[in-house]
Amino acid sequence: MPELKTHTSFIPKKSLTAPRRQAKGSSIGIFFLFTLVVFIGAIALAIGVFLYQQFIIKSIEQKSASLARASIAFEPSIIEEISRLDTRINSAQDILDNHKATSAFFDLLEATTLESISFESLDYITDESGKTRISMKGRAQNFSSVALQSDVFGKNKFILEPIFSELDLNKKGDVVFNFSAFIDSRLISYESAILSQ
Repeated sequence: MPELKTHTSFIPKKSLTAPRRQAKGSSIGIFFLFTLVVFIGAIALAIGVFLYQQFIIKSIEQKSASLARASIAFEPSIIEEISRLDTRINSAQDILDNHKATSAFFDLLEATTLESISFESLDYITDESGKTRISMKGRAQNFSSVALQSDVFGKNKFILEPIFSELDLNKKGDVVFNFSAFIDSRLISYESAILSQ
């Protein structure tokens, strides 16, 4: 019988297959790919912004040239004349809008004041907001005349917030009072007065 030789060794023998490498670069590869995509995107965006800026500049230049050609087509003297006319029309409109026609107020006061009432003074004030306030001192034959006058003024749509105050008797026995109210701006508007004629 032949003898079998067996080698017993505690040293491991090398494997015939190549050892596997662990993929250390896979995480670095993903990060590199992401960075590359962001970088290329930033470059593309910068190029896009630059091209858009050039487009806008060219568009402004073309429109400026077109405007210059159009302004040459019109005579500058006519444009200046039209501009002055526009300014005058706007000024006239402002004057009409702010002008007050007090005659309509006096007509209303005459029509709504009772015969037993007389007014001795009138203060007419327009504040910065355009509200017109009147204050008057008056005299009446008796308290019932003042009450009736208060009703008449209270029912009128152009006399706003009428207030009778400081009612008292004078030496002659007449009732003296103060009156204040706001006047509706439509009543004293010059424009409304012209349109109603």
